[in-house]
Amino acid sequence: MKQDSALSYQPRRLLEWQEDDRGHAVLLRPKLGGSRLARWCARHLQNPCYRIRLDDIGTLVWKSCDGSTTLLSILQSMREHFGTSVEPAEERLWSFLQTMRRSRLIELSCPESKTR
Repeated sequence: MKQDSALSYQPRRLLEWQEDDRGHAVLLRPKLGGSRLARWCARHLQNPCYRIRLDDIGTLVWKSCDGSTTLLSILQSMREHFGTSVEPAEERLWSFLQTMRRSRLIELSCPESKTR
């Protein structure tokens, strides 16, 4: 992780999602965006969403992005469930979250900023 204070950040999902038959998360990203016009047009499409399928590690992280679980807790869960195969866990988590954030799939908030 870039800095220890970042471990207190709490990621929150910004997309709808569902589980497949193996328990993996499938993110539902609207093809046309979220505006009123886009939602109206999407109702007429057979497949209005892109389906982004996550692996085991991505699913564990995604399910933890509830807006209250800290990055430190997510790291601990990753290490509990996957052991040494997830190492270097901090770098993997940070890379995954940065990609998700740039794609506007999650947002990261700091607990201190919620109380202001």
